[in-house]
Amino acid sequence: MPNKVNSVKGVFGKSLFLLAIFVVAATTSGCGSGPGGAANGAVFEKVSDTDRILSIEDVEAVGWKRGKEYDVEGLTGAVAAYLGFWTPPGLESLNYEIRVYPTHQAAVEQGTRFAEEATGESAVLDAEDAQWPIGVRDRRVIVGGGSRGSQNPRYGDYVILGNLVILCEGRTSEHSIERCAPFVTLLRGKGA
Repeated sequence: MPNKVNSVKGVFGKSLFLLAIFVVAATTSGCGSGPGGAANGAVFEKVSDTDRILSIEDVEAVGWKRGKEYDVEGLTGAVAAYLGFWTPPGLESLNYEIRVYPTHQAAVEQGTRFAEEATGESAVLDAEDAQWPIGVRDRRVIVGGGSRGSQNPRYGDYVILGNLVILCEGRTSEHSIERCAPFVTLLRGKGA
């Protein structure tokens, strides 16, 4: 009888051990994604070039809906800027701010500092303090509701795809990049 009990414990213990290894492997191999990975485990680059200059019409062609067009005076190097929304598969509609530059180099060299200021935990949410104050109100969200609500950044991070700077909605950088990945994939022409 002791041999059967030990045998059952051994099988149960091995099964539990294998299950634990599976869970650890699944959680570290791309089931959740971070700035360096997309949800399917593929590598996602926050800054990447394309083989062509993208227009706002290209963005609209993947299902993004234009809401507002901003005056780009003061947004160094930009030729246009828009606020709009897109609905990722299985999620609610999300805001994406699209800033259009003439080249990838201009987007990186001139657009990065403005994108960094408008995103993340330290985003500037007061027009008086922003380098480019246009649309600051749209870049914040009230959390908590009522008079006790607090202003938080709407965009946790940004992506530069070719000549576009895309501010991505999300609570954190990781959350924003995860939500941006399928959108960027569509813009690259690879489906969602």
